[in-house]
Amino acid sequence: MSMAEADRATVPGGRASEIVSVDCFPACLPLKKPLVMSTYRIDSGPVLFVRIRARDGMEGWGEAAASPVMSGETLAGMAAAVREMIAPQLIGREVADRSAACAGIRRAMYGNRGALAAVDMALLDLAARMAGVPAVDLLGGALRRSVEPLWLIGGTGEAERDVADALALHAKGVRRFKLKVGLTSVDAEAETVGRLRAALGEDCLIAADANMGWDVQSALRFTRAAAPFGLAFLEQPTPAGDLARLAAVAAGSPVPIGADESIHALSDILRHHEAKAIGGASLKTIKLGGITQVVAAGALCDLLGLSVNLAMMMESSLAASAMVHAACAVPNVDWGLSLGNLWLAEDPTTTALTVQDGRVGCPAGPGLGVTVDERHLAALAAPVG
Repeated sequence: MSMAEADRATVPGGRASEIVSVDCFPACLPLKKPLVMSTYRIDSGPVLFVRIRARDGMEGWGEAAASPVMSGETLAGMAAAVREMIAPQLIGREVADRSAACAGIRRAMYGNRGALAAVDMALLDLAARMAGVPAVDLLGGALRRSVEPLWLIGGTGEAERDVADALALHAKGVRRFKLKVGLTSVDAEAETVGRLRAALGEDCLIAADANMGWDVQSALRFTRAAAPFGLAFLEQPTPAGDLARLAAVAAGSPVPIGADESIHALSDILRHHEAKAIGGASLKTIKLGGITQVVAAGALCDLLGLSVNLAMMMESSLAASAMVHAACAVPNVDWGLSLGNLWLAEDPTTTALTVQDGRVGCPAGPGLGVTVDERHLAALAAPVG
C-alpha cells in the first residue's frame, strides 16, 4: 500500500477534514553554544513553524529551518512561499489528499524545499492525529521503535576538548559520534580521530564531517591517516555541486564517503551513486522537501546499497520527533540520526524529545507525538518584514 492509499484508508474524509487555514510562525531558537564548521557557523536556529487546521478544529504542526547554505532559503522567503504559493493550494482540500497536494505543489513551485518541508510535516501530523495513530504508521509502519543518535562533536579545533566532550556523552550511553573537521590541520584532525578511538573503545561509531571545506588532496590525506582508527565515513569533504571532485575522493579513499550538502533530490542520490562518488547520504527535510521525501530517499538508498544518516538543523523537538518517526520507518539508518533539538537552549514544545541510555524512542501518541507551546513560541518570534 502506498502512502497515499494509507492516508485514504485511515484518515476520515468529508467536510470535517477540509483544510481551512495555514498559518506561519517564524521564530529564532537560541542555542546552548554555536556550531562551528569548516565553511560556516550556526549561532542561532531560525525556523518556520506552520500550523494547519481542519474544519473540525483539529490541527497539525510542522517546522523547518531557514538555511541559505543548505537550502538557499531565508525565513522571510519561506513564510512568503507558504502564505502566497502553498496555502492557496491547500485550503479547501481534504487532509487525506496530502500526498497529492504536496506533489502538486512541488510541480507548481521551483525550490522552496524548506517551506514545503514544514507544510509536509504539518500535514503528516494532522493526518495521523485525525486517524488516531502515530505518524510512523502513515510513513509505511515502524521497522524499529528506537534509534541511536549520531552526536555532533568538535568544532573547537582542540583535541583534548573534543575527547572530553565525547567521553562525557559516552558515560550517558552514547555510542555514535561525528567529528566536525576542516578547522585545523589535516594531520591534527586525523590524530584526534585516533585519540577518540583510544578513549571510546572499539564499540563506538566514529565519523567525520568536513562540510565542503577540503580539496581532493586534503580529503584523501585525512581518510588515509584516519582509516586505521576505524573511521566509519567522511561526510561532504568537497564543495557541493562538484561531483567529479567528490568521486575522485571516493575513488582513492579507504573509508566510505557520504554526501550531505550535495543531496537535494532523489535524482541527486542516483547521480552520485552512478558516479561511484558515495557510500551513503545524509538526508534532511529542508533539502528534500519533507518527511515523506526523506522516507522515499531512505528507501532508494537501501535499494542502491547506500548507508543512511538522517539529519536536521537546529530545530525543536517537533521536527526532531518527525525525524525519529522517519528513522523508525526507513529500511536502513546505519549511520544514525543527528538531532538538532539537542543543541537548543530553549525548546518551544510542551515535552522535549530526550535521549535515554543512548537511544531515542519513537513517540507513541497520535501524530508526531509532540505539542507546540504557542506562548513560548510567541516569545521566540522572529520578525520577517
